Amino acid sequence: MLNKLGNLGSSLLERFLPTADADALRCITRCNAEGFWQDWCCDDNGRNCRWYGEPSISPC
Repeated sequence: MLNKLGNLGSSLLERFLPTADADALRCITRCNAEGFWQDWCCDDNGRNCRWYGEPSISPC
């Protein structure tokens, strides 16, 4: 149980605290495949792109 709580706490911290990886990414908000707004982030070279964070509740 403690391990599960520790993992939950880590994921919450990752969401709210900036990390070195997040600082190195350039993000724009795009419509994802499910039809919701979400951040699309790439590194400074425009490569290694991925969806970042949780999708919004607003459809696009």
